[in-house]
Amino acid sequence: MTTNHKVYQALIVGSGFSGISMAISLKKRGIHSFVILEKEEDIGGTWRDNTYPGAQCDVPSALYSYSFEPFPGWKKKWSDQPQILEYLRFNVEKNGLKDYILYEKEFLSSLFIEKEGYWEVKTKQGDTFTARSLIMAVGQLHHPKIPTFKGKEVFKGNIWHSAKWNHNIDLKGKHVGVIGNAASAIQFIPKIVSQVEFLTVFQRSAKWLLPKKNTLYNDKDRHLHRKYPFMLYWSRHSNNAFNGVFYHLMGQNKFWKKFWQSVSMSHLKKTIKDPELLKKLTPDYPMGAVRVLLSDEYYPALAKENAEVNMEGISHFAEDGIITRSGNKILLDVVIYATGFESNPFLKDLDICGLNGISIKNAWKQSTETYLGMTTAGFPNFFMMFGPNTNLAHSSVLLMIESQAHYITECLTHLSRNRLKSMDVKPDFQKKFTLQVNKRMKKTAWVQVKESWYKDGDVIINNWPGKAKEYQKLTKTVDESAYTFCQ
Repeated sequence: MTTNHKVYQALIVGSGFSGISMAISLKKRGIHSFVILEKEEDIGGTWRDNTYPGAQCDVPSALYSYSFEPFPGWKKKWSDQPQILEYLRFNVEKNGLKDYILYEKEFLSSLFIEKEGYWEVKTKQGDTFTARSLIMAVGQLHHPKIPTFKGKEVFKGNIWHSAKWNHNIDLKGKHVGVIGNAASAIQFIPKIVSQVEFLTVFQRSAKWLLPKKNTLYNDKDRHLHRKYPFMLYWSRHSNNAFNGVFYHLMGQNKFWKKFWQSVSMSHLKKTIKDPELLKKLTPDYPMGAVRVLLSDEYYPALAKENAEVNMEGISHFAEDGIITRSGNKILLDVVIYATGFESNPFLKDLDICGLNGISIKNAWKQSTETYLGMTTAGFPNFFMMFGPNTNLAHSSVLLMIESQAHYITECLTHLSRNRLKSMDVKPDFQKKFTLQVNKRMKKTAWVQVKESWYKDGDVIINNWPGKAKEYQKLTKTVDESAYTFCQ
């Protein structure tokens, strides 16, 4: 247990893409008085935690990397988890961030000390830190969602979530059940189907899926990327432009929906010939209403003789398997949850108290309101990265993260340059921003489904309703009129 009496200019929580981008931005502007708290023994966030077979990004490598740090060493057009983690470590090393990161320091609580104008942060290990600004870079996808099925405690087989993969269990010859069929499931199912005796996928609803067409980069490609860096920039630009087409899926553009739905159905029918399985894998909702998935391997995996898709619904667990709502028992040795993450509420279970000791949980009790998804009224010098309404469903979220790192750096620079104690967003600016976002959301495809991880009740709380370019423009400079400053 330690009490660090140094007052840092900034304290960053989390060392994934957001935290590292933030640290690099600060250093480039000459801000060196900061520290990064990381709860684990290594950096990486979601790319450290998710080690399931086949873990891979669904954004092309050239675009799923920092704009200021193109990486000529990519092995694939769509990179696997190990190399993405390698890329993050490369950025830490190159930018001299090792000494700024404190490992196994898990955030416990924080309190804004108004008189002094700084945040007091405590860790679960008993440490206390103080900083002028607190930057939460904890991401949205790090609390695995575990369904509360009856009787799961009596199941005598092995059970785990895809985000906490049990590498000690050999799946060879086992009967395996996978609950869920979204982004993680479509990646690991093709990798395990050839190992298991039999695979049952418990599916609630089919997902729209497009071909990925992943390709390998050979030594010659990597040599050219190193020799001619513009090739990576061009690849990044072209991928971003192509992803702009998917933006129209998030709205209600009938032409693009019809076009991409036809591409998706063609991809499905090319592989799946069994009429019953084809029916199970055909979505019954508009494309774009939930996350559109990419895979070349998922449909072929389900077409194998030792795989089936079960849509009977789960009633409860038994000692030796799962009982469906139809009363059928599916004998299982292993159950794997591919049920996603608890993305709401934001900053789940984190004790953050602003002015007058008001917790962020209570401040957001009626609705989660922010300004630009980064600041919230009553919490001076408090910033969020990848916060409410800043997720992209059509392109690389790193575009948003870099914009946020730039904006927050501008805020900290303004505070330092003008010797200001604090800045707090005005409630009316926050209200106006939230109302505008919610109004635009009503015109998107996301409102056309009852439930998705994008939503908190009837409110779409995760996603940004516009293009990344629009957000980049909004965050290029700090509108000082939106904040109350204290000296």
